Amino acid sequence: MTNFIYVVVGIILLFVLLQVSLRMRSWFRKGKSAPQVDGKLGQQIKRGTPVIAYFYSPSCSACRVQEKNLQQVQEKFKNIMRINAGKEHQTARQFGVMGTPTTVVIENGIIKNYFVGVTPASKLLNTLNV
Repeated sequence: MTNFIYVVVGIILLFVLLQVSLRMRSWFRKGKSAPQVDGKLGQQIKRGTPVIAYFYSPSCSACRVQEKNLQQVQEKFKNIMRINAGKEHQTARQFGVMGTPTTVVIENGIIKNYFVGVTPASKLLNTLNV
């Protein structure tokens, strides 16, 4: 019975450590230059205009919730680039996306904020000062 408890605690600790690692990686990306990517997103970054890069996958249930939040954001901020991480895996890899939904706020070619998971619309709008 004690071995079972050790295994369960070990699994829980593993998940906690993975979450902490993911959050720390996103925190360290803030303030760094956005990677040079192709397509519309790359053009927006080169221009220096504020843009939200939203990475999603069609099978992601949390992405459906995030999509509703982005619809609220889009009422005040129109420049949202939706990127299917499965189809555009090279772009997702360049941004360090390890899970969906991931939302990256880019301004003047710099990553202003990097959110992993469902992010409230108010938090995104505060980041954009809208």
